[in-house]
Amino acid sequence: MRFLITSSSGIFSPAVGSIVEVLNHFGEVFVVCPHKESSLAGYTVTLHKPLKVTELTAFGAEIKSWVVNGTSVDCVKIGIEKLIKKKVDFIVSGIHIGSPSGRDLAYCGDIAAAMEGTFFQIPSLALSIDGIAENEVNFSSFKKYFNELIEVFLAHKHPKGVCFHIHFPTLTEKNCQGVKVVDFDFTFSRYKYVTIHDDHQDFYVLQQKENERKDKETRENNLTRASYITVTPLENLISQRKHIRKLERWFKDK
Repeated sequence: MRFLITSSSGIFSPAVGSIVEVLNHFGEVFVVCPHKESSLAGYTVTLHKPLKVTELTAFGAEIKSWVVNGTSVDCVKIGIEKLIKKKVDFIVSGIHIGSPSGRDLAYCGDIAAAMEGTFFQIPSLALSIDGIAENEVNFSSFKKYFNELIEVFLAHKHPKGVCFHIHFPTLTEKNCQGVKVVDFDFTFSRYKYVTIHDDHQDFYVLQQKENERKDKETRENNLTRASYITVTPLENLISQRKHIRKLERWFKDK
């Protein structure tokens, strides 16, 4: 197996090192990451400037790694098309520190990078974990559970056009209650625009509305708070073939 790892947190994040350590036991690992943190870049690609790629030895000489002055989506695309001279079998993106859920998933650079993998028909995972900062994350526990999960994903054939979001709770060696599969709740978003008034003009700032979380949480968030790992399938736009016939009926007389 050949793995491509990317992370919107950057190549020197301990999250990337933890993923590399696990996947190195399963096959050949390549790492391509943005040159700076871009966790809320969403599905952004660089169109109007050339990308600079710098090769590093961040994980030893045996693991090829590069930084790119672009986004996580850029990293997946340029990694597959230019940098890795062999067929990539699997993509892992993350770890996003925080709890993206509902429509907030669309803003997450690590989710977008995994989605890009599906355009190449490559099985892809996006990882996130509850927490405020990397120094709060128990990466030892993460590696234990991720090792168990990746074995399951490698043992099954992935549906085309679908990536998977794995959301880890705040982990310790003993608190994880298991794995639950949940759906994507697009009705939920914890970020809202708030108005800031000054003497001449109103401004609008996107902020997290903490006071709304208890009543409007998703099943995914509730389960991670109960110490479950959740897995959510995310289907990309070009794979919505089931809707084509319905649309054709709409326009059959046009």
